[in-house]
Amino acid sequence: MSLKYLLYKEFLQIWRNRFLPKMIVAYPVIIMCIIPWVMNMEIKNVRVDVVDNDRSPLSQQLTQRIEASRYFVFNGLKDNYSEALKDVEQTKADIVVVIPPRFGHDRSKGGNPQILVAANAVNGTKGLMGSAYMSNIIVRQTSPELAELAGKVSVLYLYNKHLDYKTFMIPSLFAILLMVLCGFLPTLNIVGEKESGTIEAINVTPVSKWTFILAKLIPYWTISLVVITLCLLLSWAVYGITSVAVSA
Repeated sequence: MSLKYLLYKEFLQIWRNRFLPKMIVAYPVIIMCIIPWVMNMEIKNVRVDVVDNDRSPLSQQLTQRIEASRYFVFNGLKDNYSEALKDVEQTKADIVVVIPPRFGHDRSKGGNPQILVAANAVNGTKGLMGSAYMSNIIVRQTSPELAELAGKVSVLYLYNKHLDYKTFMIPSLFAILLMVLCGFLPTLNIVGEKESGTIEAINVTPVSKWTFILAKLIPYWTISLVVITLCLLLSWAVYGITSVAVSA
């Protein structure tokens, strides 16, 4: 019976709090509707300068592949590395690709010529992700065996078929909301009661330790179920994520 009265006290305390009811409703809406558009790790419009010292058909194919990529903005061919580096220093370019002389000849003979990829690390995320995208393009272009293997492999994405970064973030945001509601808020509630002296009063009552802990957790577990339901509705209404879309 003591658990029943403690739960009543907790729900009453939450309802009388001016901040918590607003946070329970507004926080999930902000997290689901704003954060996926702001916290986007997908990198696009990476400006690239290419220094082609070979001028062979293979180097021209590599240049055309870079130009056709949706992740890069092709600034054009530069005569030498120093000229391309000036663009980086003037923030006109983010990545410089230097194709060495005799690149096509060495590759046709089975060699493995090295291509220089220099990235502007002032924006660390853009430089790192842009270099990774560029390395992937170079490997696919210069390694016929990988290109042949890629042609034989068929990839089917069951979730997020269009690889939209915002949709990938939705499950992780669910976990963050649960962590905040079921972890941080009960902790702050206990700290607040300790400051107000309520815990000292409860210590002299026959309430057990586990009863007190459950009385603190159960209300927030209930609230988290309501919040997750709200988040699922927002995922369906805003992003079109449904169980049918995932299993299709």
